Amino acid sequence: MKFMLRTTAGVPTVMLLAAVASCSRDQSDDAEVQAAALVARAAEFELDTEWETPPGDAHEHSMAGFAKILCSAVFITGLDPAYAAENVGFFTSPPDTRKLVTDTVIDMENRVVRLTLNNEVTRTATFNGDQGCSALPRGQDKPFFTPVTVTSIVAPTPTVPVTIRFGILPPEASRSEAVGAWNSIKAPSSLRMV
Repeated sequence: MKFMLRTTAGVPTVMLLAAVASCSRDQSDDAEVQAAALVARAAEFELDTEWETPPGDAHEHSMAGFAKILCSAVFITGLDPAYAAENVGFFTSPPDTRKLVTDTVIDMENRVVRLTLNNEVTRTATFNGDQGCSALPRGQDKPFFTPVTVTSIVAPTPTVPVTIRFGILPPEASRSEAVGAWNSIKAPSSLRMV
């Protein structure tokens, strides 16, 4: 008696495995060709200069980015400061560098975020109306421009469905209900609100 392994479709398993292996080789070869084409295209646009790291302290730059992210999260998005500090902006300031912050002040009245690092340098970000938030240069307390009002051409929407971490608010939920839902998500924090 002769036995042959078969799949549910009746194709011998050995043939199926060979076909899958062949496809994987073709896909990996194709991915390598696509990657090479992407690198070649990028090389066409590359400037003939040497890359140098930006002057200054990398951690201070990272914390300026973190201050800007916190500013946007709190004053534009409406997130709770503790939640924002714990969960957003890792592309500008990885968790390891955030450990360098020794004091965080979020000034709700003036819409300013100040982060003091362990080297006693304070990095600041301010909310600038329709221009959003800006990280300021070291030692500065206001931007080098005068914020202007931007007139929107988009009609206001009375209600917007908002997806939150633990479910979906109904479409009739107001913005304040959505912000309240976000703010109800508690995160550990040592932030000082002033």
